[in-house]
Amino acid sequence: MKSIFYLSLFILIFVSASAQNDSAARPKHKIWVYGSDASLTQGILISTSDSSLRIFPGSFNDWRHPKSAVIHKSYPDISKIETHKKNGFLKGTLIGAGIGLAPVIVSSIFGEGEGGAYVSIITFPLGIITGAIIGGTSKKKFYINGEASKFHSFHKRMKY
Repeated sequence: MKSIFYLSLFILIFVSASAQNDSAARPKHKIWVYGSDASLTQGILISTSDSSLRIFPGSFNDWRHPKSAVIHKSYPDISKIETHKKNGFLKGTLIGAGIGLAPVIVSSIFGEGEGGAYVSIITFPLGIITGAIIGGTSKKKFYINGEASKFHSFHKRMKY
C-alpha cells in the first residue's frame, strides 16, 4: 500500500512540474465586467495594466480562432468585476475526490486500512459532489467603483 502512496505522490509532482509552460499565450479567467452605466461586458481576461483591462469577447474555444477584436476597459468605467478560473469544475472535482480518498490513505499508512475503506465509501462520492459544486460555481468578486486603488489591488491579485 505504501508503494501506491509513493506512486501517487510521484505522479502529483510530475503533473505539477509538467504544467509549467508559457501561460501568457493561454488565458485562464472568464470575466464579467459591470460598467458604471449598468452595462455588462463578458469574455476572457487577456491582460491587465495599471489602468485598464483587455477582454476577448467570447469563449475559450473562440480564443483559438478569433473573429472579434479585443475590448479595452479603463478603471473609471468599471463598477464591479467577477472572475472565474478555467476548468474550475474539473479541478474542484479532482480535489474533492482526493479529499474523499484521504481516509483510505491515512488508514493504510497508520493503521490496517480496512476502516478507512469503509469510510471512503461515503466520503469519496460526497467529496466529488461537493468539489464539483464549489469548483463550478465559485467566482471572485472585486468592487472597483471607478477607484484607482481598488483596481490596482485587482491588478496585483490577477495571475496569468
